[in-house]
Amino acid sequence: MVLRPYQETCLDACLDALKSGCSRIGVSLPTGSGKTAVFISLLSRLSPPSVSGAKSSLIIVNNIELVKQAAVQAKRIRPDWFVEIEQGVRHATGLADVTVATYQTLLRSDRLLKFNPKSLQAVIVDEAHHAAAPSYRRILSYFNSEIQSPESTTERPSSDPPIVPIVGFSATFSRHDGLALGSVFEKIVYHQDFLQMVKDQWLCNVRFTTVRANLNLKNVTINSRTGDFQASKLAHVMNTETVNNLVVQTWLDRAGDRKSTLVFCVNVAHVRALTRVFQSAGVDARYLYSGTPVVERHALIEGFKKGEFPVLVNCAILTEGTDIPNVDCVLVARPTRSRNVFAQIIGRGMRLSPDTGKDDCMVIDFVDIINRVPGIVCTPTLFGLDPHAIVDDASTEELEERALKVEIASEDGLPIDDSRPDVPEPTSVTYVDYGDPFSLVKHASSTPTHISQISRNAWVSCGDNIYVLECIGKGHIRIQPGEDKGMPFTLCDNHFLTNDPAEDGEKHFEAHFAPHVLTAATLSDAVHGCDTYAEQKVMKGGIAMGQVLICLSRRLG
Repeated sequence: MVLRPYQETCLDACLDALKSGCSRIGVSLPTGSGKTAVFISLLSRLSPPSVSGAKSSLIIVNNIELVKQAAVQAKRIRPDWFVEIEQGVRHATGLADVTVATYQTLLRSDRLLKFNPKSLQAVIVDEAHHAAAPSYRRILSYFNSEIQSPESTTERPSSDPPIVPIVGFSATFSRHDGLALGSVFEKIVYHQDFLQMVKDQWLCNVRFTTVRANLNLKNVTINSRTGDFQASKLAHVMNTETVNNLVVQTWLDRAGDRKSTLVFCVNVAHVRALTRVFQSAGVDARYLYSGTPVVERHALIEGFKKGEFPVLVNCAILTEGTDIPNVDCVLVARPTRSRNVFAQIIGRGMRLSPDTGKDDCMVIDFVDIINRVPGIVCTPTLFGLDPHAIVDDASTEELEERALKVEIASEDGLPIDDSRPDVPEPTSVTYVDYGDPFSLVKHASSTPTHISQISRNAWVSCGDNIYVLECIGKGHIRIQPGEDKGMPFTLCDNHFLTNDPAEDGEKHFEAHFAPHVLTAATLSDAVHGCDTYAEQKVMKGGIAMGQVLICLSRRLG
């Protein structure tokens, strides 16, 4: 298999990190970049079986579709391998060259214990932003004792602490629930920028349209665990006759000529209701959800891939791990406060599909009164524009000019109210299109030198010349305005250090806070100084700050 240049670079970074002694590494690749091909190739290039006999590999995924996808790819790339599946009624021997398993299945002790850590040369975790969850850590701690299990004890086949390399792949290395991915991964060894892949034509171009609808989200309650909207309350706003009619009319107006539209809804009732509205408008729309039988789900997806019908409506089933390259329109009918969710949703349409005549993908989302709903994620906020911005089919160059003049809006907190908002009939609808995403990625700053041009790190602009860099598992550092007019930028450090485990085995943390570490005359000097400081003082031990990507920052992927 001939890999793309960035895939080869990624493999080199992984192999170098593993050879250096790192046993828990992450890879950040955008949706559509070929993550499965990369990690199968990585397993293929690992050293021959050692004297200890470790020659097998385990791939952990989070849904049935990914199981099939990884198994098929493994056999295609290495037809000489013995590939098994551990999922549901399918039982593996634990002795295959590669076994693909769902984490749900491995949570059962009898299914997990058949895999002896001593026989494994690596464990791959797909959609690795889930890895900090207790369920994943329980499984991963069985293979690598450096990962702390949420339980007091973990069963293992021997008393020797296992250190099997754990390699995680994700398009979105961040979590909305506050769980630190640093509890699993030591460092991110490779990151590929979404926009660069579009420029290099490894991903298709994207056109964005936001629709100013009369949505009132200020009274929708927030899930305390995920930080996103409560689906049942959000459905009160989105699943109404008025809004559903608006969604369908928008599609007819802006994307009626698109061949394959994937629609994301709030819940099952919303899926069914919106599908009926599409059908009543003469559109052959079909739907699926988690309760759709496996055989029917497979038939629907395959029919959609073949272009047998133009619109497929779903709820939380095709957000991750879905390979449908022909999708040329993504309709987001479910507002979200999660950057991960939004990035995963629009990533469904990023794959190239020249054999179906696909030139680009249109993304349509619905926004309004965002100034009263802090934290919402939509097309403008995902790429660094003011969330009030309405976009409508402009070119990347036009957006690039526009984003230079726009300040990012950042707020926190939401009032909680269970009341059902009134959604009146709109008297008018405004569409504003953007032709591509490049201008959406730049920081909305008056400073002429942009962070993305002077640092590979995932700096986040908070407005008012404040920039924050999250250090994986170590806290954060911050650039902010200084008091000295000649030195307008200053660095504040707020991180913690992990001391050696005490006799009781517990880890102890030493907090470190320095309000003024350095000052700089320019933003460029401040960023370079902070990068050096972070590498030498915060992320020591050879962890390059260029690899610290725990948050999405202004980038997609």
